[in-house]
Amino acid sequence: MTHPELRVGSARTTFPFSRGLLVESLVNAGASAPVASAVSRRVEQQLRLARRTVVSPAELKALMVEVARDVAGDEIAQAAQAQTPAFQDIFVTAKKGDLPFSRGVLARTLEDAGLSGKDAYATASVVDVRLRQQGVTSLSAEEIDNRTEAALAERYGEHLRLTYRYLRHNRGKLGVLGEGSSVPSPFSKGILVQSMLAAGVTPDVARKVARVTQRDLRGRDDRVIPRHEIRQKVEALLRDEVGPDVSARYRLLRVIRRPPRPVIVLLGGVSGTGKSFLAAEIAYRLGIARVVSTDSIREVMRAMVSPALLPTLHASTFNAWEALLPPGAPRPEHPDRPSLIAGFRDQVQQVSVGLSAVVQRSVQEGSSLVLEGVHLVPGYIRADSYAGAIVVPLLVTLPDADEHRRHFENRDTETAASRPLHRYMGYFREIRAMQDELEALAHQYEVPMLDGLTLDESAEQAVDMVLRRVLTALTGEERRALLGEDHADLTFGGS
Repeated sequence: MTHPELRVGSARTTFPFSRGLLVESLVNAGASAPVASAVSRRVEQQLRLARRTVVSPAELKALMVEVARDVAGDEIAQAAQAQTPAFQDIFVTAKKGDLPFSRGVLARTLEDAGLSGKDAYATASVVDVRLRQQGVTSLSAEEIDNRTEAALAERYGEHLRLTYRYLRHNRGKLGVLGEGSSVPSPFSKGILVQSMLAAGVTPDVARKVARVTQRDLRGRDDRVIPRHEIRQKVEALLRDEVGPDVSARYRLLRVIRRPPRPVIVLLGGVSGTGKSFLAAEIAYRLGIARVVSTDSIREVMRAMVSPALLPTLHASTFNAWEALLPPGAPRPEHPDRPSLIAGFRDQVQQVSVGLSAVVQRSVQEGSSLVLEGVHLVPGYIRADSYAGAIVVPLLVTLPDADEHRRHFENRDTETAASRPLHRYMGYFREIRAMQDELEALAHQYEVPMLDGLTLDESAEQAVDMVLRRVLTALTGEERRALLGEDHADLTFGGS
């Protein structure tokens, strides 16, 4: 039986009920995690037995306190009663009106003060928990800053507190003016660090370069700085710190974020090689907003074409061979290699029609794209078919069969068995044979291969290959326009 969706809020604004927020509230009140989980489960049971679909934060808090008194005792119940629960907003009074307090927004500010992303979010969480434990429901922006300073002083010392105070009083006064823009955007040391990390700069060096850049920029009389001046300064600092190759890599990454032609990354590989995670990481490092899976394109095509018309389309790639068996023919436990590859290629050929349309649309719109999936078989989508784009085909592989099995086991756990392990293990031999076929085609069509064993190393290799391909594809005129006359003859890592 499917329960109706339970939501928290008022008649005008609601959000989905979350046991996790109840658990967080009870842990803040001093309950252990097992006790908090038990209370939250009982609260949800009572709401569903009462057939509630919308409950106000005040009602939910009252019920939580009542159940906590029964399960955890008076001390926990009293603490829960006194606090502001995690499912209730704390409002910050500002000039633009009252806004909900956000740990994420505070964490980004703390990153600008020099904290790592993890430490920044941990400090913001400390501020949030203390506000809730004290029952605060609203406060001013200045009070938030004062409490943040106190948390910084306790956790990291006086220096970081004073750094944060300096940024408080200079907030919004340093702007960056992009090419073709008349409206400056705030300078972010955190974003600058991330851009250098994507170029392969170590975290310590990236933070040092960002600090020096920020210090020098803040020393200027002009508080609005053209973006190209920041880029030039960072490149010069990188040359001094880590050498010309990394500096060149950084410059090329800036070019890719605003390429003269769209960059289309085709990331192929069989099931279980980690393509989806790798595609997201590559897109993030290259600043590409669009990531499309070939599975999603196949699903759209399945909705439009019946299984009777294209039976292999409605199978998985590793068992599409079954759809090619003659009517009444016995189904072997495992196919021979020609039958397996015939079914696989039949589906790939059908899906390639949709893939080509997606790539063509990105080329027409001038937008870069990362396309990932098993259907991106070397030789089917040719780079020379899209003159208006820079197409970079790559293949992800897992040479070690045991590691490949572990990938499936991990995915089964992480997705709560929504992609059943037994199904993939039943066809594991076929999946490995398909990988052998893809590797042979990659050698034939000179498609670079990535080892999907480690995400960071694979992502770095992929970015490196994309950079080399872009550098090779740029015309002389594009090189001068994007890299400048001084770098028109730039080479990358000896390429």
